[in-house]
Amino acid sequence: MVLFAEALNLRNRLAPPAASDVAIDGLQVSFVPAQRELILERQSGYSQKTARMPVDVFLSEMAGMTDICLARAETSKNGPALKSMLAECRPPAEFERLLELDLADLAMHQLREIALLILAQDAATRGSALARKLHGKKSQDQAREAVISLVLTLAAECVPGST
Repeated sequence: MVLFAEALNLRNRLAPPAASDVAIDGLQVSFVPAQRELILERQSGYSQKTARMPVDVFLSEMAGMTDICLARAETSKNGPALKSMLAECRPPAEFERLLELDLADLAMHQLREIALLILAQDAATRGSALARKLHGKKSQDQAREAVISLVLTLAAECVPGST
């Protein structure tokens, strides 16, 4: 949910709002840009409950949870190494061309945070290829390539034309 909130927040700042949804354990959350609201549908067996919420309320409420998740990712076993690699990531050339400098900096900061959340979880997974790459001295370049690749993929998904 934190990643969904962060992606919505970034898209709202950088591009025309787009319909988005996420499904987690019987909960479907859909963003409806025309009404600036979220539709939450909970499926439990044969019963279904639906609620609506203004997207701004959702983003405001998720801000605290985002801070907690980021703090945990930063202090995780691989957090410092991932954060260092993310700091080295340069914005795509098109990204800087499409956006004003301040907006490009803000977007890259948020993309790095989203990437940190994803990468820290991946690296914490037992048997993770990323964790092995981070811990091996000879495979640091491969880990760095994986980090950069994720940031570029996120940039392409969040900001049209930034590939």
